[in-house]
Amino acid sequence: IKRPYYAFSNLVFLLVGIMILLKGKGSTLSKAFGYIAILVGLFSFFYDASYLYISQLFDLAGMLLLVSLLLYLNISTIYKNKTVVIITQAIAILLGLIAIIVFQGYSGDIVFGMFVLLYIASEIYLLKISKHKGHERWALLLAIFLIGFIFWVLDASRVYCASSGLLNGRAIFHFLNAVVIYYLYDYYRLQELEA
Repeated sequence: IKRPYYAFSNLVFLLVGIMILLKGKGSTLSKAFGYIAILVGLFSFFYDASYLYISQLFDLAGMLLLVSLLLYLNISTIYKNKTVVIITQAIAILLGLIAIIVFQGYSGDIVFGMFVLLYIASEIYLLKISKHKGHERWALLLAIFLIGFIFWVLDASRVYCASSGLLNGRAIFHFLNAVVIYYLYDYYRLQELEA
């Protein structure tokens, strides 16, 4: 295992995925969040364990799947034709992955960042038009994600990089994002109940 502490910190996504599946008792929403959380953990583990370019593509694909789920939930609330939403998102993911492969370097960060910004914009819009409830909870989850992102940047830039142990920047990013995924599931479950 090339980066053991980074790799093992991904197991928290598996735990969160299983917790969501158990909590949701087979609902469509819990299956979507639960299985995607598990995929994110497995793909990221594969990347950190092998530290190869191909495994990095899987890692990015897992993160894009998660953000795409969030975008799908938001956009299908705005635009009711779910088939069009799914096809549009599949094309966007495919184009994003092609761009990542063609341009390499930091293109994965840029593509993922664009998906995250689209998601944030769609959520702010839904909160503004009162289609979603619980903006305080969502804002807290966004803050937790941003704190995790700061730790990831500090780790990637070698400013804060504990090379051993589970308190390195990337591991903290994993732990905080697993918490975010768990509570995003709750947030979207609340939206279903309010609808």
